[in-house]
Amino acid sequence: MGHSKSFSVDDGFEFDEACFRRFYKPLSNLPTPPPSSRNSSAAQSPRILAEGETPNSDLLAPAIHLTQMIPPGLSREEPSTATVQFMLSHADLPMDLIALAACILDALPSRFRHSWRMSYPRSRRTSPVCKRHTLPSTPIQLEHDAQADTVLPEVAVLAALMIADKFVADLQEPTSYYASRWGMDIWSCEQINFTERCIMEALGYRILPLWDAQIIKEVRHDIELVRRELMDETSGMAPEARDYELCSNRPMSSGEAVVGLGLQLTPAETPKSQLTAGQYDQETREAFSTARAVPPDYLHLPNEARHP
Repeated sequence: MGHSKSFSVDDGFEFDEACFRRFYKPLSNLPTPPPSSRNSSAAQSPRILAEGETPNSDLLAPAIHLTQMIPPGLSREEPSTATVQFMLSHADLPMDLIALAACILDALPSRFRHSWRMSYPRSRRTSPVCKRHTLPSTPIQLEHDAQADTVLPEVAVLAALMIADKFVADLQEPTSYYASRWGMDIWSCEQINFTERCIMEALGYRILPLWDAQIIKEVRHDIELVRRELMDETSGMAPEARDYELCSNRPMSSGEAVVGLGLQLTPAETPKSQLTAGQYDQETREAFSTARAVPPDYLHLPNEARHP
């Protein structure tokens, strides 16, 4: 396609460290749970994976960001970050075009979901003509039809990447190219063309306002924030995670206080008194040795009447 490699060091993008520090929110003090419980889409397997193919780890952050930009409710299927990551690897687009695709998805109005779901071609194959005497489908056939008609929401990312590529590079590759090369033959040309057309209609065919240097820079900062969070989670262990690991590895029968995450998990041994009978301070001894007169009615039963 003639594009430069993603994450090029000479693409002119400079990360604003001051802006990052101002808006960055540190991770929780709790230990980081597995990706499957925190972000199920990031842990999903790609829809189709070529034998021996491995994802580009540099594209995980933009893949997560694009997945988060998919309009909610497009499908009952959870978007697969791994599928988007492989899609970006095959497309090999510069970061500015990936940011533009994220802007396109983010700019979609709420009505897009309804119009897209109502007319989206669910099946890749042509439905057979119904006949009067056709036998009803078997449960196996019904299950196969349901799987074939499953809506995979990552097609919205593919269409947004196509629109960004066509707009910036001014190229008109056939849809079959994008379907096979970028989309890994997961979607038909009909499904891709329909999604592309719905996106363009929802945006009023106005892509130029999104192709703004400041907007693209902000989106790239958002992607960089995702990358920083991933680095905090995966490179080494965060201090609170190290404390958690220490607590989980220390034997609980050692009699020592185990402190981690700011909580005392194992009760500490009761401290022994360091003072002997002859070491009480003078004030304490005087308090117990001084006899004070106590009024006779100081202590009495509730049913006893007090006498003046």
